[in-house]
Amino acid sequence: MQESLFTERKNIKLNLRLPASLDKDIRRLAEMDCISLNSAIVRLLAKGVREEVANGR
Repeated sequence: MQESLFTERKNIKLNLRLPASLDKDIRRLAEMDCISLNSAIVRLLAKGVREEVANGR
């Protein structure tokens, strides 16, 4: 099975409250990868979901 990023565009608005340390870490990752904060969050969520599915959850 080929791994792919979730690239389908849907406009779903979500307010997300993050602990300050997690916000800082995600912003740092986004900056290092030269991507938006939104893209970094989506990338991390997609990875987490794939791992959960792979573990049978």
